[in-house]
Amino acid sequence: MKSNFDYLDNFYVNLGSRCGMKDSREQVARMELFRCFKQYADLFCKTDSADLLKNKTMHTMLQVHHARQFLEMRKADTYCGILNCLSNPMSTEMMEKIARQYEFVLANAVDCSVKEKINFIYVKSIVLNCIKPGSRQLQPYQKLLDLLSQVLRGQIPLSDNLPLHFIAVALLWPQQHLKPAEPRSLGRYVSQMRTSYHAVMKEVCNGKRPVVHFFMGKKQGYERLVHLGELKRCVRAGQEPIASMWGNGKIWKEKEVEELLCRVTGEVQGNLILADTCIPDVKIEITPMFRSQLSGRAVGSKVSFFIGFSMKGPLAIDIN
Repeated sequence: MKSNFDYLDNFYVNLGSRCGMKDSREQVARMELFRCFKQYADLFCKTDSADLLKNKTMHTMLQVHHARQFLEMRKADTYCGILNCLSNPMSTEMMEKIARQYEFVLANAVDCSVKEKINFIYVKSIVLNCIKPGSRQLQPYQKLLDLLSQVLRGQIPLSDNLPLHFIAVALLWPQQHLKPAEPRSLGRYVSQMRTSYHAVMKEVCNGKRPVVHFFMGKKQGYERLVHLGELKRCVRAGQEPIASMWGNGKIWKEKEVEELLCRVTGEVQGNLILADTCIPDVKIEITPMFRSQLSGRAVGSKVSFFIGFSMKGPLAIDIN
């Protein structure tokens, strides 16, 4: 039952309409999914352990168990559930509580999994920073990168490949004042992400595009990842819906959006683009969101674009 919930969440969170945005027509199905999950959580995510807590030798073990149950009830035990917190309103207090629960699990669980470490990175680096940038739960950016590098060096279960390489590409993309230890590994992570995406999504991705979860902004550290919600705030009242502006490309011409996002240069290589980075000899393959934007462009011609991060890999948007 839990596997089915996770599978459907993966579908709804990571795949959208043909323009690369979440499809509002699926809202009814998602509400029904939430209703069913609530019934599941009421039955399987609660443990009456008052008597067991009196046993001091089991106290910490039970606290870890309760923390994991809390995360499962909040759908924060999967990277999809964590990403979904950005689209669905959640109080900053609840997001900080989720972060504290993960800190407790990582510090006290003897069987802490790779999945939990990855989820912790998602909570800290992406969601909490977007919901409450000044939160005391945020730790130094470099410390988070160190944890990410540690996870990347270890054994990675196949089921964790996609979320790990997504966050690795988004966080380790070279920055002017903060270069990753092995920037040349990014190309390999992008390739592995594409392979994992097709393996996980091959049965359901027909007619769908991967959702762009983040864009690369001009700032550094935590603030470099820009969420769609920030772009929505750039659209003035009275303008057409953001979904329409996304589809016709008008959103990328908004002055505030242009000031927020980082325009990157690159070189056309067939159906792909080799994106330049701040490290001269490191270039990363990027897929255009719409291949038609590369039609008629000769191999080797220079282009500029914004970068969007999706589970299928980084995408080139608004190619000029």
